[in-house]
Amino acid sequence: MDPKEKPYKFVVRFPITLRNQIADAAKYYRRSMNSEIVARLEQSFSGVPSEVRDAEIAPPLHDEIESLFGRTLSDEEHRLVRAYRRLAEDKQQALLELLN
Repeated sequence: MDPKEKPYKFVVRFPITLRNQIADAAKYYRRSMNSEIVARLEQSFSGVPSEVRDAEIAPPLHDEIESLFGRTLSDEEHRLVRAYRRLAEDKQQALLELLN
């Protein structure tokens, strides 16, 4: 995070077991629970996830819902669109500039 950037406060409700796992991991790595959550989120968004990892984090029925919107792309095109959507906004812009 940019030191000049003011952090955004966001309230999240965790199941107690997940909260306890976060607390245990934070204690192990000797950091706050907030720092543990931020570190894990940053790690999960670094790079483009594999198809398997993407399937693990997709909500239930995601593919079925997407297909209701009239998928007319080939499988390869569909994979490209999903990979593009997972990129950070600055990387999306860089890719668009490269393609143009």
